[in-house]
Amino acid sequence: MSGWDDLYKRTMAESKAMKEKISRRQMMKIMAATATTATVGMGSRIASADTKGPGWYTDDKMKGKVTMFVSAGQRWELPARGVLPLFNERFPNIEVDIQAGPHGEMVTKSMMLATSKSSAMDVLYTDFGQWPAFHAVNAMEDLEPFASKDPGWYDDYNKDTPTGVQYRVPANADGTLYGLTGDGNAKLHFYRQDLMHAAGIHKVPETWEEALEVAEALHNPDKDQYGFITTARRGGFAGWVFWGMLASYGGEWFDKQAEGGWHPTFNNDKGYKALETLMKLMKFRHPVTLNATDNECNTALANGSAVYAPIQWGTAVLQNPEFSKFPNDIGTDLVPRGETAESAHRPLMGGLGQYVSAYSENKEAAWEWIKHLNSGDYTDSRISDAYIEHTGQPARISMLNKYENIRPHFAGLKKSFPVAVSFVPLIPEAFTLSDIIGNEVTSVITGEKSIDDALKAMDKGVEGVMMDSGYYG
Repeated sequence: MSGWDDLYKRTMAESKAMKEKISRRQMMKIMAATATTATVGMGSRIASADTKGPGWYTDDKMKGKVTMFVSAGQRWELPARGVLPLFNERFPNIEVDIQAGPHGEMVTKSMMLATSKSSAMDVLYTDFGQWPAFHAVNAMEDLEPFASKDPGWYDDYNKDTPTGVQYRVPANADGTLYGLTGDGNAKLHFYRQDLMHAAGIHKVPETWEEALEVAEALHNPDKDQYGFITTARRGGFAGWVFWGMLASYGGEWFDKQAEGGWHPTFNNDKGYKALETLMKLMKFRHPVTLNATDNECNTALANGSAVYAPIQWGTAVLQNPEFSKFPNDIGTDLVPRGETAESAHRPLMGGLGQYVSAYSENKEAAWEWIKHLNSGDYTDSRISDAYIEHTGQPARISMLNKYENIRPHFAGLKKSFPVAVSFVPLIPEAFTLSDIIGNEVTSVITGEKSIDDALKAMDKGVEGVMMDSGYYG
């Protein structure tokens, strides 16, 4: 199996290499340097003269061990390991133990960790869409008392990070902060501009009808070239593809997300149009599509067998020559919109972040660690440099602006964030509902159900869960 065909193993190998790179010898050097600073009276929380950010301070008196569980490889584990030496420079007596596991297993594992009430975990770095379920079982520590101690940092974080990926209860700017989202993402429009130009197409599709034309024009299975791919694995992955297309036609999950509402609204003209359009795109699908998560999609796009992905989660992998055969030919833009009067570019927005476990015995140290991860240039420009160098994909707008020249897909993220909608409603049942929706989408793709029957089943299944959960009084 070639390196192009096994992106997951490549990222796991990089994960292992990063662990080895941050050696005990490096840590000893950092600790020695910080100890020298302490002996000349710099001590705890005194600004350092040789750093750029106003938020820089050190604390050699704080002690403890912080254990963080995170998805392995690019975007999540590796950036954390990349900024770890700087954290040890600031907090030499706090040990950070990064426990990484396969991303595909993290949803299930995260729920298990969050509900275990174990003090063995201090920080969980996972999808912010899961956090309402974690909050519902009191697994998350209120971060307001910690953040309020450094109002300058808190103000900078709030201004620089989209509110769409800040987890607060209630879910608005005035809600209580329970997690920091350092990883921002959106569904993007990936396309092979070289192949489009060769086919006489010189405009990025704006609508789904135009996207269908591109998919058909680029589809050539005899040459192992497929005109469409997306993350359509049965369950939540397929559900989010459908929701992204429904959003682009002006659709919603519910009549309203408030008391007296919560009634599902999939079975209507917008739902039908979205699922019909997805079925048309599926005529040009890559063979792996129905079993694809991000890893499978990115591998197929990187090796050139898939050439068009108009609704795919953002990633730096496709424009990285270490992973992609076509790093200079893959462009990014906003996902297409529908063709109706209510249609708009409404990409799904998501992100991963960290919260402090309510059962941690090292909460203050855990806060300092996740705060450091989410600081960027406000604390030290070396933090943002290391974060990007080690494949991070920030939610901070300032970092997207700063590194757009070396991470081209950041331009797509910047265009997407202002018009994006959450990839799930921020309620504890969101992932269960996503599975219900996705299973019905798969039933249409595989010919088990008609579009009408699947949409009716979506509404019925979602309504049943909402009723059982007490949303209807």
